Amino acid sequence: MKKLLAIAIAAAAPMAAQADLLFTIEAGASSWNVDATGDVDKRVDLEDDLNLDSEANNVLFASFEHPIPVLPNVKIMQTGLELTGKGSTGYTFLDQEFTGDTDSTLDLSHTDLTLYWGLPLPIPFIDINFGLTARQFDGEVAVTGTVDNVASTESEDLNFIMPMGYLNVDVDTPFGIYAYADVNALAIDGNGVTDTAIAVGYTLPIPLVDVSLEAGQRSIAVTTDEDTVDIETDIDLSGMFFGLNVSVGL
Repeated sequence: MKKLLAIAIAAAAPMAAQADLLFTIEAGASSWNVDATGDVDKRVDLEDDLNLDSEANNVLFASFEHPIPVLPNVKIMQTGLELTGKGSTGYTFLDQEFTGDTDSTLDLSHTDLTLYWGLPLPIPFIDINFGLTARQFDGEVAVTGTVDNVASTESEDLNFIMPMGYLNVDVDTPFGIYAYADVNALAIDGNGVTDTAIAVGYTLPIPLVDVSLEAGQRSIAVTTDEDTVDIETDIDLSGMFFGLNVSVGL
């Protein structure tokens, strides 16, 4: 049995190396169940005041890899990230004192453009990629309720671009099981984003195309100051995700 296993691994290694020389297009979708903690506007707590609910959000991505060393590979990812809640206590948001019940929304949806390169490693089944990500946030934080006995809505846009460093580590096996870790991060002058994802998956034994099922944990920490987006935030978002990926080599 040990000899058969060694032969299988040795046979798979050249195939893996050859696969790295092909053009590869990959696309995937996942559902991310998100919980939010932290605060906005210095004193408004996301749990105690806004009472945001845990919600499932959709994540879509597509990537293109090629064999030209000097040119980067490309990955585009869109993350829908909207949570809503109903608060029931009085609090002050954007200098307005809300009384009674409130409806709140936190939207941190964003789109990533990642340019990355692979490190030439002599180790089979392990890939390390590095590069840069430009993340465009397109969201807002809003509260609707009663101010001075009048219905009112106060909101602040969360629209900004954050450049980040990108690091990815992939670990494959000859049995279809794989794991990976992704990190996007940068912090500058009180503003920063740290986005980490760890997952395991299985590639189905289907000819001509790779179809993979995976599950993992993703966490995002966002901090902003009033000089960047006119509102101070310190937000942590995390939860499990489940995804389906399809990859085709050209």
